[in-house]
Amino acid sequence: MSVLLVDGDNLLTIGFYGVKNYFYKGDHIGGLYHFINTLRKSFELYKLDKIVVFWDGEDGAATRKKMYSRYKENRRQRIRSDKEKESYTKQRRRVQQYLEELYVRQGEFEFCEADDCIAEYAQRSTENTIVYSSDGDLAQLASDTTRIYNPSHRKLYSQNDIIQYEHQDLHIQNVKIVKIVCGDRSDNITGIYNLGIKKMLKLFPELKTRPVTLNEIIERSNELFEEDKNNKTVKNLLTGVTKYGIYGEEFFNLNESIVSLDQPFLTGEARETITDLIHENLDPEGRSYKNTMKMMMEDGMFTVLPKSDDAWVKFLNPFLRLTRKEKNKRIIKIKNHD
Repeated sequence: MSVLLVDGDNLLTIGFYGVKNYFYKGDHIGGLYHFINTLRKSFELYKLDKIVVFWDGEDGAATRKKMYSRYKENRRQRIRSDKEKESYTKQRRRVQQYLEELYVRQGEFEFCEADDCIAEYAQRSTENTIVYSSDGDLAQLASDTTRIYNPSHRKLYSQNDIIQYEHQDLHIQNVKIVKIVCGDRSDNITGIYNLGIKKMLKLFPELKTRPVTLNEIIERSNELFEEDKNNKTVKNLLTGVTKYGIYGEEFFNLNESIVSLDQPFLTGEARETITDLIHENLDPEGRSYKNTMKMMMEDGMFTVLPKSDDAWVKFLNPFLRLTRKEKNKRIIKIKNHD
């Protein structure tokens, strides 16, 4: 069984800002088209059996904000114009309607971030999993059964691969360690003062080639400090110095709690629903490819498809195959129950 796990807001944002010139009757449809077309291509390329899309829920960052008030505060400075926000919200809602008709599983839960939902699914499922996201946080999920597709790199990564992170080569399993120590500007997580990824890789070159633990970093830092007690960067690391103060061990504990996806921050409802998404069959009631075609006509999707007689058929065929796979699961379960 092969499943694609998608960070919905991440994928929609890529299309929303990347496919700027697709409009219909004055409405931008670039995000909508890019999202559906990406799933269609992925289904064929990776011979998938299931697709599951997770969305950031309302107040999704609330748990981490309680732990660290600055978490994602910088994103307020990047709020879109009212027109852009309205268009994004409209396309997001429309994508979700498409997914319901196309037998794509999806989840969105209040107080839960998509990253945590994806982590919960990947860690609990026995399926062969591909995570689709350009978010570096999800690199830590690479394992025997989970690979990471980064659309920015256009590359599929396995658990022992070297990944480009912040323009530096890094063993994929060390992305989490680097984020804990150096922080993360995109999420507004503060790191050790005067220690960026370049400097960290000079101090600990093994981060490029093999998995390294936080304890190893601390032990090696103690050795480096014994060799040169005037090394301010190493001293900052050992004492947990940030631009906001000196926090010692508390710094590492807090950053690890925020960054790590080993124990996802989820509500009981979210955990229960994700279990259902892994094991239960979809209800076919009300779902129809005819509904999909009607929406495609309304949204002007036909204007961006190739000009050929079979363009509709080619575009929808992967989803029809996904529909058959999902329906067959239901039939098999009913027969087994009988």
